[in-house]
Amino acid sequence: MEVPDYIRSYEKLLDDLVAQHGREEAMSLIVGGQYRAIGLLESSALLTHGLRPEHSVVDVGCGSGRLAVALNPFLTGKFYGTDVLEKALDYAREKCARPDWEFIRTLDAVIPVEDGCADYVCFFSVFTHLLDEDIYRFLVEARRVAKSGGTIMFSYLDFEVPSHWPVFESTMANRNPNRVLNKFISKPAIIKWSDQLGLTVERLYEGFEPWINLTESFRYSDGREARGTVEFGQSMAILRTR
Repeated sequence: MEVPDYIRSYEKLLDDLVAQHGREEAMSLIVGGQYRAIGLLESSALLTHGLRPEHSVVDVGCGSGRLAVALNPFLTGKFYGTDVLEKALDYAREKCARPDWEFIRTLDAVIPVEDGCADYVCFFSVFTHLLDEDIYRFLVEARRVAKSGGTIMFSYLDFEVPSHWPVFESTMANRNPNRVLNKFISKPAIIKWSDQLGLTVERLYEGFEPWINLTESFRYSDGREARGTVEFGQSMAILRTR
């Protein structure tokens, strides 16, 4: 498959970040910065919803591996990370040094792993940048690769959450036709998609709702301390296969 233009633009961005900041910092910046903090937040979200050491995890859009690195000391089961950036995947492989884990490049809305292999399939800050059609394609794939009773988690932007509105305003103000897509999802859409796919909506968390039991405290780059039970920031859907 030919590499789409938008992926080439991400590849150039990563190369530019490496040239400006060095590889280590660039691999944090390409996933939005705060590599360790967000990795702890994401891993704690999975643990809050029952992740055990022996479970298997598929992390779609894993980037440079911040979730994988956070889970590495805990997870004895299989981990699959997929992303469009091969250099980011190379970094994740090196950081984790787990020959039993797989990091796979993908160029389409597919999850290239076998049917029914995952206890958890997660999409952190992935559906926030996709059209509805590709979101649904990924949910079809997630249902395929998840085990019976498996968990599918994805974060999303919601117009009903006040802190998400500035994202819409900044996107609206940016008239660059090549701008990054910021996609909002309604709760009725999630319910409809889940119904069509035979998935159970276990919980829909608001972006401001504290629900994640942190495994350890950390500080955000703006100095705020996160400890105890915290919010994710983006809203979160927890779905379960039947």
